[in-house]
Amino acid sequence: MTNLADLSWLAIGVATLAYYLLGALWFTPLFGAAWDTAIGRPRVRGERFSAAYYVVPLVSSLLVTVAVALLLAGTSTDALLVGLVVGAGVALPVSVNNALTPHTPHPFRLGLITGGYHVLGIVAVALIVSSLR
Repeated sequence: MTNLADLSWLAIGVATLAYYLLGALWFTPLFGAAWDTAIGRPRVRGERFSAAYYVVPLVSSLLVTVAVALLLAGTSTDALLVGLVVGAGVALPVSVNNALTPHTPHPFRLGLITGGYHVLGIVAVALIVSSLR
């Protein structure tokens, strides 16, 4: 078992920030309007969000990055493959499943937008962590 102290915390910091910033791009200029439609709530210009709206995704990005770093440290498997397995095999199905609620107007669209972000983000995390360790 890999010790947390043995991980490259610089790599984890860089990868966490990349994952978090991808989310900022993904859910605003890239797919923000589609995401708003999927959840059935229009975005109001100038609307303020609570700190949790920013802090929770950052903490989540850190936790996912540490988990991926631990997986990479314990295997000789290619980083791209690890990212794809975790992203497409775990995060995407969980995102789609979580979107399937009776209150979501377009659940599959929501699941694919959110899941697509996680697949791309987790692949990026795996590649960054692997290249900087």
